[in-house]
Amino acid sequence: MDPVFRYFERKAFGHGLRGRSTWLVLGAAVWMINRARRNDRLVYRTKIQPGDRFTISSSTPSTPAR
Repeated sequence: MDPVFRYFERKAFGHGLRGRSTWLVLGAAVWMINRARRNDRLVYRTKIQPGDRFTISSSTPSTPAR
């Protein structure tokens, strides 16, 4: 389903940027739907200073999340 939303988003913004306000509104609505559907969750955020070191690791939980 995501490729369909991305297709409509590109087409709608393309028409909208050429002066068709209805298409621009439709493109913005599809963009917001795409943003809301993402499952990305921010886990940690920090500012990095020169010389800072950090490790990124990933592990699988021992029991499945429900």
